[in-house]
Amino acid sequence: MKRQDVRAPRAARAARATKPHPWRAAFSWGLYLGLSTLVMVAALFQMTRVGVAQATHAALSARLASISAPAATLEPPVVARAAFLFDANSGLVLYSKNADAELPQASCTKIMTALIAVERGKLDQMMTVGADAHALVGPDSSYMGLDTGEQLSLRDLLYGLLLPSGNDAAVAIADGIAGSVPAFVALMNQRAQQLGLTHTHFVNPHGLDAPGHYTSARDLAALAAVAMRNPIIEQMTSTRTYDIPATATHKAYHLMTGDDLLAGARSPYPGAIGVKPGYTGPAGYTMAFAAVRFGHLIVGAVLHDPSWQVRIVDMRTLLDWGFAQDGIAPAPPPTPWSDPDPSLYQ
Repeated sequence: MKRQDVRAPRAARAARATKPHPWRAAFSWGLYLGLSTLVMVAALFQMTRVGVAQATHAALSARLASISAPAATLEPPVVARAAFLFDANSGLVLYSKNADAELPQASCTKIMTALIAVERGKLDQMMTVGADAHALVGPDSSYMGLDTGEQLSLRDLLYGLLLPSGNDAAVAIADGIAGSVPAFVALMNQRAQQLGLTHTHFVNPHGLDAPGHYTSARDLAALAAVAMRNPIIEQMTSTRTYDIPATATHKAYHLMTGDDLLAGARSPYPGAIGVKPGYTGPAGYTMAFAAVRFGHLIVGAVLHDPSWQVRIVDMRTLLDWGFAQDGIAPAPPPTPWSDPDPSLYQ
């Protein structure tokens, strides 16, 4: 009995030792829950910090993008009274300013003169210079320098028309193709109607100022695009200098273009292929221009710029703007009288 009495208390104490006290269990669970909560709060705080940082970074990126975006979305400033620019391959209009205003075009007229001549004449056809053509050789006129009675091929006269902008060559071509200037002008207006040039009317083949002789920037660009699809005219308007050796029927000629954008000219632009500049007092400085870069043909026109320097800036600005729409980088600043790097346009 005594042994049993002694063992019983020991077993009870052992049982009590293995059974946790209620306050100890509560404390353990509380500690566990507290630590878990702290871990969760810390994790949420870290996630929040990351989210805020990411949102802040995204907002900052968007802000920076918005600062630089306008250069690619705002249309460029153009000084010319009227201007027009389009992608000649797709027909997409890229820029328009007073595009249908009827204004004098000066020697840009000669684009239509050349088109009629190429479409109706033969390049090897010989033409005799009349007194009416020679009469335009003088200090108040741009000229090739033709003398009455000289005989030149239509090819040579076209170079004299398009490079030095010969008013004398324009009249010689008109007489040789149609028999007279009025008959040739009728052909010019007829072709303008066929091309849908509703804001264009010709009075002469050279562009000297005359009542009723006008075009619009849209019409001039459209006409230039048609001309640039003719390989003969494109070759001629892409040429900077052209020499005509003397023969028994005419003297020698050294012809130079007035197109500032061509390779080797005053402000060469990558891929420039023409087309034709012009100037008179009432018309101001005008030009139809075109360039091909990486297969994209962009054609434009400016009418009534205040100077040839501003005309260059306007044309380069418009060409850069047009090619940018196709993802092509702007041309670098020009190096006068140089040839642009072919990698910029081929």
